[in-house]
Amino acid sequence: MGAGLLVAAAAAYGVAVGPAAGMHRELMFLLAGVVVVGTGATLVGAWWLAGSAVRPVYEITEQATRIAPGTLDQRIAAHVETDEYRGLVAVLNGMLERLDQAFHNQRRLTADVSHELRSPLTALRGEMEVALRSERSARDYQRVLHSALEDIDRLTEMSEDLLLISRAEAHLLQADRIPTDVNAIVHCVVESLQPRIAERELAVDCRFAPDATHAVVDPDLVTRLVQQLLDNAVKFTPPGGRVRVATAPLNGDGGIEIVVEDTGPGLGPELLPHVFEPFFRADQARSQGTGTGLGLAMVAAIARLHGGRVHAANVTTGGTGARFQVDLPAIDRS
Repeated sequence: MGAGLLVAAAAAYGVAVGPAAGMHRELMFLLAGVVVVGTGATLVGAWWLAGSAVRPVYEITEQATRIAPGTLDQRIAAHVETDEYRGLVAVLNGMLERLDQAFHNQRRLTADVSHELRSPLTALRGEMEVALRSERSARDYQRVLHSALEDIDRLTEMSEDLLLISRAEAHLLQADRIPTDVNAIVHCVVESLQPRIAERELAVDCRFAPDATHAVVDPDLVTRLVQQLLDNAVKFTPPGGRVRVATAPLNGDGGIEIVVEDTGPGLGPELLPHVFEPFFRADQARSQGTGTGLGLAMVAAIARLHGGRVHAANVTTGGTGARFQVDLPAIDRS
């Protein structure tokens, strides 16, 4: 009887378990199918999403690749209205604009240098050829040699100014900053210009700040800077005019401010943004320019070497004239 009960129970369990096992297998197959389909759909979606995300980058790259040194005025337009890529396109177009401006400045500088070098070289060659056509007196030869020496001095000055500006822009030159008496530098430069100052009957007003006696600057570079600013002021101030030069502490942190003003004709508003560009003044009046046209560009380069800046403006009180202010901050020891 016990054996019969076991058989009957087993038969009943088999009847009950059989359908459940089948349903379990069907459920497993169904879940496996869902996983396979879901994985496939996920892969397809990921592939499509990755393609749609990378495709604009390819298009932007293709446009950027077509831009060559001669076509830097072109700009990237692909997906410029898409929020996700607007920043990238703006950065690339900004970089292209800066490169285009740099190439433009380089081409203009090369053309200006060629012109400025050609003028004294042509004059020098012409004087030599005239002197060699026939026998001359010793006095004539001396005159030719003196004139040639002036042209050589001008070429030398131009070469030195160009070298300083180029090395400063390429970060190949650093300011050798030591405690320096800037007041003494200004005084020495004024003394060196006394013959021209007396000839033009100019009045020079010097106002020195006591703190300027220990400014930490490069004395040689600051001397060239002061020479150029005062030379310009003397050159463009009419006879009987006044030149003002002043030193003052900058921000109370050990920096120095140098200001040079004159009572000349001043600067046209349209010229102010360009006065520190190389050869800019020479471009405006080559026939009557007497300098190299690099002086103010050199002043700006020296200011930048000290981590400072130079600002040009017109005198707004007490008459007309130009005003140049150079700010040379103290060394950042942070």
